[in-house]
Amino acid sequence: MKIIKSSLELKVNLNKIENILLIPTMGNLHEGHISLIKEAKKISKNIILTIFVNPIQFNSKNDLNSYPRTLNQDINLLKESGVSILFTPSVKDIYPKNPNLSYKMPLISNELCGKSRKDHFKGVITIIDKLFNLIMPSYAIFGKKDYQQLYLIKKFVFETKLPINIIEAPTIRNKNNLALSSRNNLLVKNDIDKAANLYKQLKICAESISKGKKIYDAELIAKQNLIKEGWKIDYFETRTQTDLKKPSYNDLKLIILGAAFLGKVRLIDNIEFCIPTTN
Repeated sequence: MKIIKSSLELKVNLNKIENILLIPTMGNLHEGHISLIKEAKKISKNIILTIFVNPIQFNSKNDLNSYPRTLNQDINLLKESGVSILFTPSVKDIYPKNPNLSYKMPLISNELCGKSRKDHFKGVITIIDKLFNLIMPSYAIFGKKDYQQLYLIKKFVFETKLPINIIEAPTIRNKNNLALSSRNNLLVKNDIDKAANLYKQLKICAESISKGKKIYDAELIAKQNLIKEGWKIDYFETRTQTDLKKPSYNDLKLIILGAAFLGKVRLIDNIEFCIPTTN
């Protein structure tokens, strides 16, 4: 694995390399990231993984400063992983001047996570646009834990007609069904087991809706249960899988997305499900 720190050096090393698969990350790697690499190896042998803590997608300096940075540990984890190039640029290298995104963000970027995190997704798409233009991958892979982010990236690629195949990877969970996330490292010891309750309530809510309970009622019960356990709810909503709109009576493929604070740590998760049809 070659470690590259500058865009100029990266361009030189990418010369004549084809069928590139990109895995963008912000580091603090875990088994979820390793699962992305395993999926990537099924598609291409030319895998580029990036580690860049993107400042313009954070809504506060405290959140940016507290984000876990473990570069040496990440490098050790990647040594035998099959990654061809690890790209770890500086902020000045990626943003030599103030970034300007010409792409018009969809309205859905202001809902769900975007409602409480102003311009978060604009920051995400800006760095994705930068990396896509720099690396020109044939493929890029993203986990479904960040479902809204994945949707917006796919929409961006489609609307800008980029020749990049977006690969969706399943959410990886620990033995308690907690979705693996770099933010889990910020949880205090007493909250680690409790953190799995977000997914538990998502699952119960999905099962209730599938059995005919009204969406609003099922969501309300789940939110009340989380609040009783000490969570502070950001959002807990049922949407359609295809476009993340609020479902109508004939929408059958649904997803419940939740974001909530446990202590000072904001966690997100989701569960896809289908309403059974009746003949």
